[in-house]
Amino acid sequence: MHLDLYIIIISLLGIVVLINLCYYGVLFSRFSFHKAKKIKHYQQDPVSIIVAAKNDAHHLMKSLPILLTQQYIDYEVIVVNDNSDDETTQVAEDFKSIYSHLKYIDLNSSITNIKGKKFPISIGIRAAKNNIILLTEPDAIPNSSYWLQNMSKHFVDKTEIVLGYATYEKKKGLFNSMLRFDALHTAIQYFSYALAKIPFMGIGRNLAYTKNLFMKNKGFTSHNHILYGEDDLFINHVATKTNCAIEYSKETIVKTPSKLSFFYWIKFKKNHHLTRKYYQKKHKFLLGFYEWLSPLFYIFFIVSLLLMPLELTLLSALPIGLFFIRILTQYLIFGFAAVKLREKKLIPYILLYDVLFACINPFINFASKMTRNQDKLWK
Repeated sequence: MHLDLYIIIISLLGIVVLINLCYYGVLFSRFSFHKAKKIKHYQQDPVSIIVAAKNDAHHLMKSLPILLTQQYIDYEVIVVNDNSDDETTQVAEDFKSIYSHLKYIDLNSSITNIKGKKFPISIGIRAAKNNIILLTEPDAIPNSSYWLQNMSKHFVDKTEIVLGYATYEKKKGLFNSMLRFDALHTAIQYFSYALAKIPFMGIGRNLAYTKNLFMKNKGFTSHNHILYGEDDLFINHVATKTNCAIEYSKETIVKTPSKLSFFYWIKFKKNHHLTRKYYQKKHKFLLGFYEWLSPLFYIFFIVSLLLMPLELTLLSALPIGLFFIRILTQYLIFGFAAVKLREKKLIPYILLYDVLFACINPFINFASKMTRNQDKLWK
């Protein structure tokens, strides 16, 4: 009976590892080993950068100087003030007096039943004079003055969406490295899915699409009742296998200060899970299935060690072999991606983060299922 149970657990472990290797080898390797093609012929089409702000005066003081001095011929920056009660208006007006390509929209007198960022972003897009829209947030800082140039160059042929990479500033501490690993892991997924012609999301801190696409799909109308989803849910609904491109060069990485607390981050992740239930069925299945692979892997691995026969045989060595096959493949795939996204220092700790998220994600998943409504976090 003991041996029979051990064989069953080993079989389940093997199945989980095999499926995991399929995700790594068939899907995620598309980004890890991706070679960006040089776009030789493109013109600098006019761009509108949209920034929705709410009590973000201190953030705008840092981000606007970089947004307003991009190495680009024709662009505008639109700051939409969503009922702030700090110095946002004063900061925007001060910069507007210096930079003529800054447009400021004050929504203090606007009345709407649409919560979150969807309303201010919609107002900004509708006010934009250019077709190419580049979204970011007040506390997001592009790596260079060539961010706009590199993001916009992809709008050739049928491209209507460009997905960029957004992460957190590097600081000391386990929580900061967890945030950056989570951003890396998320990017590996949405970049890989896009390269596999099944794009499913984008990050609102570094995301571009055309105004025509936004208007053609009636903006956020289909999901205005959902508190979040102005980035991932919108892209999930409008992205196709032919209209989506990715950009991850060093110049286009956008970083945000990692000042949020662990509990705020848990709420953020829970909200994302609640939004994900509105994704297309194929995305929900692939993402949900993958999310449970790590927890199941460690559960079956630990149980197999507890049931392992004392005699040193091939059968008793199987759990160790499967463990190293899975971990080494993960290090290979995630390592190449980390190098691409300038996160080399995360590589030695991939196993640690994988174990931590294998414990955290089931809790977040369970918490989201026990909650009907999203927590109100404007950010």
